[in-house]
Amino acid sequence: MKNLLVIALLFLNYHCFGQLGTPSLYGEYDVFIDEEFNDNIFHKITLGSELTSFKFIAPEFDVSYYYGLNSQEMFDAEQTGPPTYAAYLNENFEGFVLGFSPKLFYEEEGTRVVFIPKYHFGKIRAKGNFLDSDDVALEKVTKLKMYYWSFALGIEESKWSNNATYGFYLIYNGLNAGKALNQLDFNAQSFSKDNYNTRTIGLGIRISYNFKARNQII
Repeated sequence: MKNLLVIALLFLNYHCFGQLGTPSLYGEYDVFIDEEFNDNIFHKITLGSELTSFKFIAPEFDVSYYYGLNSQEMFDAEQTGPPTYAAYLNENFEGFVLGFSPKLFYEEEGTRVVFIPKYHFGKIRAKGNFLDSDDVALEKVTKLKMYYWSFALGIEESKWSNNATYGFYLIYNGLNAGKALNQLDFNAQSFSKDNYNTRTIGLGIRISYNFKARNQII
């Protein structure tokens, strides 16, 4: 009886773990819409891993780098002639954040429809650099810890390769870097304070690589 129980447990263990997908590595580039920044966008680059996959869940962990820049300039001049005064202000934010998601998917014939609720935490730095034609230079920096969620809906396609997967996503980004940027104050330099709020939507593209062909199992 004990032998039968051991054999049953071994079979169950093989049946469950034998269907686990092997880990994969991925790189992702996302662009988010925000009119406060140059070209009306800011950027995110991500490196991560899909740790495994089983049935409809594929947990993943990653690290991301954000960057956004807003450049402003101001000129004073007489009615005719060149400017008598010029001032420039560059405000930017950047930061590294970690993310974890129990990615959910429905897969059929190498195509996945995925939903990615992801929790992030990390640090954001906001920096403002002022310079004018009188050679007055000023720099202000703010750093804050961030905790937030993002949500992505997309398609992942692996039919083109046994090892590579290509993903395309519509993303809601819950990061509000405005909490740091809005602390930069250059009113004394005649630049009005912007009201940043970087919670917005964007588009992402991802390339994943699995070191075992997809038709192989652990």
